[in-house]
Amino acid sequence: MPEKLLIVDDDLETLRLVSLMLQRQGYQIITASNGRQALSLALTEKPDLVILDVMMPELDGLEVARRLRKSRDTAHIPILMFTAKGQVEDLVAGYEAGADDYLTKPIHPVELSARLKAILGRSKSVK
Repeated sequence: MPEKLLIVDDDLETLRLVSLMLQRQGYQIITASNGRQALSLALTEKPDLVILDVMMPELDGLEVARRLRKSRDTAHIPILMFTAKGQVEDLVAGYEAGADDYLTKPIHPVELSARLKAILGRSKSVK
């Protein structure tokens, strides 16, 4: 069964492009365009990994990550922050919120794929 990824981004073009690329690589894709929708889908869909943008209205990615980590039902799901915010303090904030990895946009698709495989591989060995 293909691994299920939840991709969260309020930029619909980014959401579409990343989803299409990862779907072609064999992943099952679920998308959310805001933080509240992401939290709901994480609970109901039980993704193998969440790719999470930081800058979103209302509920930003850092708060989504914190809430995912606080919930017993979602605390184990790996989180890859995928954002345009690339300053050191942004990266630190991402890790402090619970991210397993942090990538800045734009990124080469090969690197994104490699990072996903590494995170998913580590999470399988922990289970």
